[in-house]
Amino acid sequence: MLLSGDAAGTATRLDPAPGRARICLVGETGSGKSTTAAVLTESLAAAGRPSRVIALAALLHDLQNRLYSEIAEPKPADQQDQQLMLDLAKHIRRIRPTALVERFEQSLATTPAGAVVINADLRDHTVDAPRLRELGFYFVRVRCERAVRHQRLRAREDVSIVDDERVFKLDEIACDVEFDNSRSGVEHVRDFCTRLIAGAPCC
Repeated sequence: MLLSGDAAGTATRLDPAPGRARICLVGETGSGKSTTAAVLTESLAAAGRPSRVIALAALLHDLQNRLYSEIAEPKPADQQDQQLMLDLAKHIRRIRPTALVERFEQSLATTPAGAVVINADLRDHTVDAPRLRELGFYFVRVRCERAVRHQRLRAREDVSIVDDERVFKLDEIACDVEFDNSRSGVEHVRDFCTRLIAGAPCC
């Protein structure tokens, strides 16, 4: 994509460039994928380009919230029970390995033409990752120091936390570029996103 602007540096136009109209952020929980997706969405909007974040785990979020509701256990809708979601995912994949990515593709098919699609919750390296690659996604690995990730996770106060490094093989997912998000603040994230959507080197 090409990001252009006036002499003052104000973004005025964003044209599509090969390979970056569909972006997948890969990284452990707490690495800052959701923050990066939010900043990327803001950067695209400022340039007049629509975008949409589509989650592979949308079904898992719905099921966990429905389960908590059924057993009358209070829980904020945005709070995650990661262990429960992991167990749900294991059984869903046992029954139908492609179930989550098929639902993802259904949502992808409803995305308006010209919109940049962002995914920030890829975990499976055997089925989902290869399919997203086939669908033309550009893979961005979001790195973060373990201590920083754990500090961020404690601040989130989720019901349960899953150790991504132990459970998932995220390093087996081939990525096109890497981004270190160990620093606090969002200015470095904003700079990275600007370079990403402009098609400039960003590693």
